Amino acid sequence: MLAMLLPLMAWAVTVTAEQIMAAVRAAPNATQWLRDNAAAVANLAIRVESSGNTEAYNGSCCYGVLQMNQTNIQAYTNLTPEQYRQSSLQTQVDAWVRLTVDALRARAPRTLAGMGTFDGRAADAHLVLACVQLGIGNCQRMINSGSCSGFADSNGTTICSMADRLAGVTPNPGTGPIPPNPGTPGNGTGGGTVSAPVPVYVPSCIQDGYGGCVSITQAIDQGFAQGSGASMTDMKRLIYAIVATSMALVLLSSSRKTWRLFSKGRIPAASLLVSWKGAAVAMTVLLVILTML
Repeated sequence: MLAMLLPLMAWAVTVTAEQIMAAVRAAPNATQWLRDNAAAVANLAIRVESSGNTEAYNGSCCYGVLQMNQTNIQAYTNLTPEQYRQSSLQTQVDAWVRLTVDALRARAPRTLAGMGTFDGRAADAHLVLACVQLGIGNCQRMINSGSCSGFADSNGTTICSMADRLAGVTPNPGTGPIPPNPGTPGNGTGGGTVSAPVPVYVPSCIQDGYGGCVSITQAIDQGFAQGSGASMTDMKRLIYAIVATSMALVLLSSSRKTWRLFSKGRIPAASLLVSWKGAAVAMTVLLVILTML
């Protein structure tokens, strides 16, 4: 009886490349680019992340066939990690697709996709997926360095080496070949080929580093904050304070000079009052202007 159940248990947690590709194409939030490159996603799941095991756990942070971390599982499924591990392949892929679609809007994968080549290699779907999977911040660090060696995780894995594993350059024994997309010839490595060129995402609005739309004012403020370490609002307040203090010191100095002249009998009391009244009016006008700016 146990011998009869073992194949069923294995089937329940281990999926094939074809099943993963079908799940990607069936995901309601999948972009056309992800559907076209479903074979690359299957390569990611089987050759790198889980060997097709939907109940996989890496012992530290990540779960499921595509190894989502606890934070993203909560954000994209409202399930606990254990519930997520026990969920269907389609549920796991749907969540990963939503996460990846959001991540692909970020600057790093868009920049990489638009480069055509990076460090002497094609910036194809495998490289873009590896960029997202190892973290867009880490990917941006690699791009900034201009070299595949610009980032490596604690295991020494670089984004480029992960992309090589996805493409089948470094064989992963026991996973078997992953077929290419229908109608697309194989590349001879045993991995699926990319059926469509990586699109260059052209945003319809000004975007921040995470792909969110922002106003021109917000974009300038964020850029200033990144470059100077202080917000434009704080800097404006500092400038206003300096201007107000400077003007107050000038008016105070002028008033003291007028008082000295009055105390020596060189000017009448009326002139003193006129001078002080002028200083008070000037200070009031300055404060009103600074408040309105």
